[in-house]
Amino acid sequence: MRWDALFHDLESQLQAVTDARQESEIRERTRSEQARVTLMQRVTGQIGRPVGVSTSGGRSLTGVLTNVGSQWIALAVEERSVIVPLSSVQVLRGLGRSVGQPLSGIEAKLGLGSALRALSRDRAQVALWVTSPPSRYAGVIDRVGADFLELGLVAPGDERRAANIREVLTVPFASIDTLDSVAQTE
Repeated sequence: MRWDALFHDLESQLQAVTDARQESEIRERTRSEQARVTLMQRVTGQIGRPVGVSTSGGRSLTGVLTNVGSQWIALAVEERSVIVPLSSVQVLRGLGRSVGQPLSGIEAKLGLGSALRALSRDRAQVALWVTSPPSRYAGVIDRVGADFLELGLVAPGDERRAANIREVLTVPFASIDTLDSVAQTE
């Protein structure tokens, strides 16, 4: 009887060591897989969900994540769409556990300039927020270059016509905190 108890005890100890090794290996593999997840994968896994964003210019926004490009995200905030360059993101809040796939194909090529060119093409009124000093400018994007935009300043609601332009600003992409589309009135 003593030998049975001894062998049973040894088997239990061996099983405990084996279980501990397996758990350790599983934890290590999980950490290794998580180490390969990029911020873009975390963000793309949140499309369609509400998220919060704090920016380097001091804005705090909460909205539904609608689009992700290689250098920007877009949120639906109340009646407007807000483009946030990734370089301006300081903190993301409310991300769920989902992880998306890496951007590929056309999505991977949609840089900040692509999103801004679409707004320029549509002659959309925008509110441009810059980082330093934090400032807001209202107008229409006249031109989008490789790393800058030109914004024709107009009064809210005015169309982009030569007579309505108060000034044209040239703004490097690196200075953009966020860019809000202005709700269109019908």
